[in-house]
Amino acid sequence: MATGLVAVVALVSGCTDSGKEVTASSDGMRTVRIAQPFTSTLNSGLLVADGLGYFKKKNITLKFTDVANGAGLQTTLGGSADVALASSVLPVTALTQSQKFTVFAAIGNGFPESVIVDAKAYAASGLKDDSPLADKIKFLANKPFGISSPTGSTAYVMKYLFKLAGQPAGAFKPVTLGSGPAILAALKSGKVIGGSIGSPYPQVAESEGYAHIFLNVPGGEVPQLTNILTSVLAVTPDFYKNNKPLLDDFVAALREGQQYVYAHPSESDDFVYTHYFAKSPKAAVLAGVTNQRNGGAIAKTPDINKESVDHLVEFMRATGQKVPDSYSEIFVGLT
Repeated sequence: MATGLVAVVALVSGCTDSGKEVTASSDGMRTVRIAQPFTSTLNSGLLVADGLGYFKKKNITLKFTDVANGAGLQTTLGGSADVALASSVLPVTALTQSQKFTVFAAIGNGFPESVIVDAKAYAASGLKDDSPLADKIKFLANKPFGISSPTGSTAYVMKYLFKLAGQPAGAFKPVTLGSGPAILAALKSGKVIGGSIGSPYPQVAESEGYAHIFLNVPGGEVPQLTNILTSVLAVTPDFYKNNKPLLDDFVAALREGQQYVYAHPSESDDFVYTHYFAKSPKAAVLAGVTNQRNGGAIAKTPDINKESVDHLVEFMRATGQKVPDSYSEIFVGLT
């Protein structure tokens, strides 16, 4: 998962100003550059806090930069971004390579991806939405299954589901396709039986009739994958040390946004749809974000919850990922 990180660490560690203090411009605003792999409804709290002016009230301007999946931490090392919005497994994995990041806020407390399958194959299978996990995974066994990356969280989630269902590891037959749209295209063409992707893609595919949401992971269908820290905001330790007051203000603004998502769901969802997903069917987008909220996948606060970290570590170790004994030191509030 972190092979690319090793190369970047070797090139830039110790030779950048990635921990430089952010200073205010003449108008008093402080710009925080955030590297993200894509815009997701799981990030609703952050998006709402930005759009409704909660960051502005704290004299913070956010600047988002889209980067390749898993590359966010690298950009903070290189100094081209201040904050990485990243999968929680990445800073833990980096620590095994003696590269430390500071995780200062929670964005997701559940995996955002649902498992979808070909609608016709599902109809012919005799399975139902409430069929046991073991039966559903047996249906997927030894069939080509679309994932974005062989080292991404989706691949590990699927391996974990196969393990929970009692299937041998070799029964999972992943096909690496690179992105959500590519997975949908492969599903339409019959190249794969299904795939795992985040909202609003599953809801859109189901509304168009060619896919069925098979496993509702964000909605809590698999209890072992609930209340697990999955998406975080991370910085370099130097940036955290040199910008503590700024990050305190950042977290306060984020907290307001996350509270708004749960206190005013209709208004929040409408804002996120209108500003970020207006090209997708509205009903599908709203169904996806509602599902994530109902399952607790969207973090309710930025605080790092010990139980959610414990579940993350259990998940990583169960899927063969290395976790150093010192993992808790990278999470703000756990040490």
